Amino acid sequence: MSTAAFTLAAAVLVGGQAQAVSPDDTTRRVGDRPAPTTPAPEDDRYASQQPKPYQPVTPDRKAKRPKAERPDFGPHEKIVRAYHRGQLSLDDTVRYGTMSVDSPASVPARLRPTGAIEDPATYLTYLSMLSAGAAPAASRALTSTVAAPAAAAAGDCAADDLLYNGVIYQCRAGSDEFLILYNIAGGGQPGVPADYNPNGRAKAVQYMLNALHIAASEYRAMGYPLPVRPDKPYVLVYGVNSILGQPNTAPFVLPFGLNEQPTILVPTSETRWDYMPRHELFHIMQYQYWDKSSVGLDALWALVGGKEFGSMNWWMESTAEWAAHQTYVRTGLHPIDDPNDRQHEAYARNVSQVLRKPGQALNSWGGLGGGSQYGAFLLPAYLTERTDGAFVRRTWESVRNHDHLPIEAIRNTVEGYSMNFKYMLLDYHIANYRLTKANAAPPPDVWGRYGYQDSDAHNVWRTYLYSYGETTDDGLGDARPARKKHTVPAGTHTEYHDILRKGGAVYHDFWAKAQSGDPDCGYCSTLMVDTTKDPNRSSAIIVWSPKGSPGNLAEYPTIETVKYPDAGGLITVSNFAYPMVATLVTTWTELDIHSQDADNSPKTFDTYMETTLPLKERSCTLRAPRVTSLDLNVAPESTFNSYAATTRDGWTGGDSTYSVKLPDGRIIWLFSDTWIGPLNSNGTRPTSAPLVNNTFVVQNGSSLTTYHGGTAGAPRPIMGPTSTSTWYWIGDGHLSGGQLQVVFQEYLRFGPGGWDFRFNRNVVADFDLSNLHAPVRVRELPSASGVAWGSALLPASRSGDGYTYIYGVDDSPTHKQMRIARVQGSDLASGTWQYYTPWGWTFREQNARNMLTGIANEYSVTPWNGQYLLLSQDSTEAFSGRIMAYTSCSPFGPFNHRTEVYRMPEPGPYGSYWNPNIISYNAHVHASLSSGNTFVASYNVNSMDTRVSPEGDHYRDPGIYRPRFFRFTLG
Repeated sequence: MSTAAFTLAAAVLVGGQAQAVSPDDTTRRVGDRPAPTTPAPEDDRYASQQPKPYQPVTPDRKAKRPKAERPDFGPHEKIVRAYHRGQLSLDDTVRYGTMSVDSPASVPARLRPTGAIEDPATYLTYLSMLSAGAAPAASRALTSTVAAPAAAAAGDCAADDLLYNGVIYQCRAGSDEFLILYNIAGGGQPGVPADYNPNGRAKAVQYMLNALHIAASEYRAMGYPLPVRPDKPYVLVYGVNSILGQPNTAPFVLPFGLNEQPTILVPTSETRWDYMPRHELFHIMQYQYWDKSSVGLDALWALVGGKEFGSMNWWMESTAEWAAHQTYVRTGLHPIDDPNDRQHEAYARNVSQVLRKPGQALNSWGGLGGGSQYGAFLLPAYLTERTDGAFVRRTWESVRNHDHLPIEAIRNTVEGYSMNFKYMLLDYHIANYRLTKANAAPPPDVWGRYGYQDSDAHNVWRTYLYSYGETTDDGLGDARPARKKHTVPAGTHTEYHDILRKGGAVYHDFWAKAQSGDPDCGYCSTLMVDTTKDPNRSSAIIVWSPKGSPGNLAEYPTIETVKYPDAGGLITVSNFAYPMVATLVTTWTELDIHSQDADNSPKTFDTYMETTLPLKERSCTLRAPRVTSLDLNVAPESTFNSYAATTRDGWTGGDSTYSVKLPDGRIIWLFSDTWIGPLNSNGTRPTSAPLVNNTFVVQNGSSLTTYHGGTAGAPRPIMGPTSTSTWYWIGDGHLSGGQLQVVFQEYLRFGPGGWDFRFNRNVVADFDLSNLHAPVRVRELPSASGVAWGSALLPASRSGDGYTYIYGVDDSPTHKQMRIARVQGSDLASGTWQYYTPWGWTFREQNARNMLTGIANEYSVTPWNGQYLLLSQDSTEAFSGRIMAYTSCSPFGPFNHRTEVYRMPEPGPYGSYWNPNIISYNAHVHASLSSGNTFVASYNVNSMDTRVSPEGDHYRDPGIYRPRFFRFTLG
C-alpha cells in the first residue's frame, strides 16, 4: 500500500467510522452525565468467593524444579564436604557426623571441624535425614532404640543413664506412646525444676506428657496421621543446650531420630511445659507426610541446602502455631493450674512480626527458631475460616501427593474449594487490619471475608501490638497493623511510593480534616485514589471513623462501606468529610514458591491520592437548540473548490478543517492529511500527487495561500515527523501571547499493515504569525491517559471564567466519549492542567473520567447566549450522517437537549454519491464565521477506496475529499 493510500485509510480510522459494541452502560441515556458513584467491582479479584464442597484437584504436570545446591555448613566443616565429593560413604558420613556431636575426639583428624560449624541445628537435621538411608550401626547414635522404663517405686530416675548428643540423661518418663529424657536441675546441672507432684514425678515433666497426650488426641481427631508404635515411643529430649559446641536456644524436631522416628530436642531455656509439646508434636505430624525411607539425595539437598528448607519451614511453623492453638480451642483445657499462666496464648506471641511489617513477603522466613513464620499462623487461621477445618491438613496432603512447596499446596487446596488464592489475599489483609469479627454488610452480605471469627483476634492478637509505635493505637480506636497516616485537607494531591514484597500489603489511613472542603455539603470533598491498573495488584478502601466520633458513621473496626477500583484503577470516596477515615489496603498478589526469592523481590507500587472539591456548575436558562433555518454549500466552500482547481502547488483537498481568526482579520485553516496540487486539466488528480499529514491554509478575503514544509517540488508537513515511523495529525488551535498555538497528535506505526498504528502523544506548537512555515517551539502536552487532546478548544477569551478548555475523546470505534481538561490562561503548555471528573477537577490525567457518550473525534464547544453549544457527529451509529447539538450552562457540561441539526447526505451506498466507500465525519462550528444565533459549521467527506490508480475515488474525483460548509440558525 502506498503512503498516500495508507494515510487516507488512517484518516478513516480517526473519523471513527468502524463499529464495535458500546462499552457504556446501555441503561444510561446518551448525553447524560454519569452519576458520581464508584462502579461496582469490575473484575473477579474483588468478587466475593464462596467455597464449594472440597474436590481434590490434580495439578497440571509442572516443570521440574532446578536441582538445589548441596548444603554447605561453612569452611570448617569436613565430613559432609567429603561426602559430597564422593570421598566418604553414606554410612561413614552418618557415623562420623554423629560422633562429632557426641565425641568429637573420636572422629578421624582429617574430618574434624577446624572451627564452628555454621547452622548446627540444620547440620544435625541433615544428618538425621541421611540416617534414614544408613545402616543401623552407622546411625545408632541418632536413631537408637529407647524404651520407657519399667514401673518402679524408685521413679523416673531409676533407669540406666543414656548418652545422647553429648549429654548424659539420668531420668526418663514414659506414658504410652511418649517418652521424655531429662535431668533434674541442681548442683550446676541444667534440667527441669526440682518441683515434684505427690507421685514423685517432676511437675514440668508431667505437664509435658499431659500436653503431648492432649495434642495427639486432638490432632488425630482432626484427621492427621500419627502412627502408634508401642514398642518405639516418640521421644522428647529435654536438655539439648548445645549442638557441636554451639548454643541451642530453641526446640526443634529431627525428622529421623530416636526409635527411628521424629524426635523433639528441647533446650532447658524452654519452660513453656504445656504449649511447647503441642507445637513440636505437630512437627512430628508434619513429617508423617514425608516418607523418609525413600528420600533421594536431591530431595535432601533441596530441602536442607537450597531455597526449599525455609520455604517449607515457613508453613511448618505457621501451621504448628495454628494447630497448637486449636488444641486449646477444641478442649477448652488449660492444664496448668495457675490463673496467671498464659501458655494458651503463646502461639500468638510473634504476631507482631507479621503485622509490624505487612509489606514483607507472605511466606517470609526468618531462620530456624525465630522470624515472622511464627506469626504467620494468621494465614492458616484465615483460610480455615474461609473454607473448613480440614484446610491445613489438605495442604499437607498436597505436599505429599504432588511434591508441592507450601505456596503451591495452598493454591492447589484453595482451588479444590473452587476459589482463587490470589483473589483472597486482599481479603486476608483487610481482615488483619480489622482483627475482629466481620460486621454485616448491605445485601448481598459479602463482608464476612473481612474478619476473623476467632475471638482471640481481638482479645489476644491485638494485645501483642500495643508495645510498638507502628502498631499501637493512633486515635482510630485500637492497635492494628503498621500503617501510614495522612491528614488530608480538601484540595490535596500527593503521590506515594510503597515497596512491597510478593504477597505483602500496605495500609494508608486518610483522615479527613475538620472544616476543610465545600461548606455547602458539610465541608466535604471527594477522595480519589489511583491504584493504577495492574493485574498483580489488588486494592480497596474501607470507610469508617475513629471510636467516639460524632455523627452516624460506623466506628473502627466496624465497616461503613468498602470501595473498589474501577476499570482504570481509580477508587473514589464521595462526601469525604470529618470525622471520616478511609483506609486504603493494597496487596501484591503475585507470589513466589520460594521464601528466599519472595523476600528478595522488592517492587515499588505507586499510589496517587487527591481530594477534589465538588463541581460548581453555572446557572442559566438552558434552552434546547431548535434549528429555524439551514443553508448548504455556504462560504468558504466555493472558495476552496475554486482554489483547488487552479493552484499549482497548494491545497486541493484535506480534512480536520479547524479555523482560527487572526487579529488582522485573516483566517488560518488547519488541515490534517492534505493533497497538494496541481490537478490535471480535466479536473482529476494525478496518481503522483503528494499527500502530507498537516498543512495551514490562510484565507485573506477570497484569496487562499497554502503553508507546508519542504519545498513546492517536495512538500512536507508543516509539523514534520520525529522519526520514520511517526507522523502528526492536527487538532484545534487558538491565539496565545500573540502567536498561533496548535495542538498536534502524534501517531506511531508499529507494523506493516494499513491499520498498524496507534496514538503516541500530544504536543502543542507555537507559530509566529509572520512566518507560518515552521513552529518556533514545540512542547509536550499531557498524554499519560492515551487521550488525543485537542478535539476542540474553548479559549479563555470566550470561556467566561479565565480557563482555556481542552476537549478530547476517549476513542473507540463507536460510542466515543468526551474528555475535558482546562488550564488557567491561554498557554496550553505552561499552566497546570486540570481534568474533569464527576466529583471535581483532578490534577492527574489518569483520573479523568468520561462525560458525554456519542461524541466524535473532532467537535466544537461554542458560547451561545449565556450557554454553550456543543456540535458533533453522532458516534452511536455506524457510519452515522447525523450531526447533533447539545447545550449546557457550563463549558464542562452536563450537555443536554440532544438535537439533530443536520444529516450529512454523502455517506453510504444510498448517499448522494451512491458509493459505499464514502464516509462523512468530524463536524464542528467555526466561531470566527458565526455570530448571534447563526453558526457556520463544516464536516469532512472521504472515501475508503485506497487504490492508487486513475479509477480510485481520490484520483478520479478530487472533490470528494474536501470539507462541506453549512449555516444554521437556532431559534
